[in-house]
Amino acid sequence: MCKGLIWGAVIAIGLAAMTSGRADAQTAPAQNWPTKSIRMIVPYPPGGLSDVFARLIGDKLGRILGQSVVIDNRPGGNTIIGTQATAQAAPDGYTLLLTNGALSINQSLVNNLPYDLDKDLAPVVWLGESYGILVVNDKVPARTFPELIKLAKDQPGKLAVGVPGLGTNYRIAVEQLKDIAGVDLVLVPYKGSAPAISDVIGGQIQIEIDSLVPLAPQVKDGKLRALAVLAATRTPDLPDVPTTAEVGLPEVVLYGYNAILAPAATPRPVIDKLNAAVNQVLGDPDTIARGRALGLRIGGGPPEQLKQTMDKVTEIYAKVIKSANIKPD
Repeated sequence: MCKGLIWGAVIAIGLAAMTSGRADAQTAPAQNWPTKSIRMIVPYPPGGLSDVFARLIGDKLGRILGQSVVIDNRPGGNTIIGTQATAQAAPDGYTLLLTNGALSINQSLVNNLPYDLDKDLAPVVWLGESYGILVVNDKVPARTFPELIKLAKDQPGKLAVGVPGLGTNYRIAVEQLKDIAGVDLVLVPYKGSAPAISDVIGGQIQIEIDSLVPLAPQVKDGKLRALAVLAATRTPDLPDVPTTAEVGLPEVVLYGYNAILAPAATPRPVIDKLNAAVNQVLGDPDTIARGRALGLRIGGGPPEQLKQTMDKVTEIYAKVIKSANIKPD
């Protein structure tokens, strides 16, 4: 009996030591991390919104952590190439991914992804979201969003709405608008914002849904009329334009997010240290101001908040993609 008790005590001590050892193994890297430069993968080419935002975040983050943050542009496959590179990287805190809602779109839009979003990637921090707006040209008689809905119902299949890209959150917003408001709109996908803006100004299409940055100058110059902001809050750049929630269609928003993720097995202490540093960057008034210039509402918060946001957006996108039978570009 005594021997049993002794062996039980020995086993208990051994298990405690193993648990403590695992905890120490995770804590040790966090105490010294980072000791070298950090690679931040951006799944888009240089010069775009995500790239500019990544360089803004990376520069400030590097100063806080005392190591440089190197931007690694990996465009292609609607962010799949860069995402896969991150998922397959060593989980040591030295490879990060700065991405957006395309991550959630791909979950339902693309078959046989080369990574598992839940198993291969770990959320680090929610960076914020882009403002989307709906505009019309000056020949459209509707002066408000409700008037546009009435016009679309009175003229089913007559109004065309342009979006940049076919398998994008802009397309999803159009499908939500058609379904929830009960209107028949003709979808016209474009290769980018510039040709869509040119056509809506020229009257080849009547409506466009796009992000704030390319459309705001056209609205301020009077070339286009903004009827609604597809976001939870108004944008300070167009303060007089109501949100879709304010005009009675709260579910018609440009769901999405900007986020930093890491390989899944990255030690939690490293993720926590990184999360704290990025939140410090996001709280900087300069970051908020420069983010606003990029059409972004700056976010922040713990990794769990990002996970909740990603799960919600992924679920919403899945329903719309399935019901509207959206296919990849």
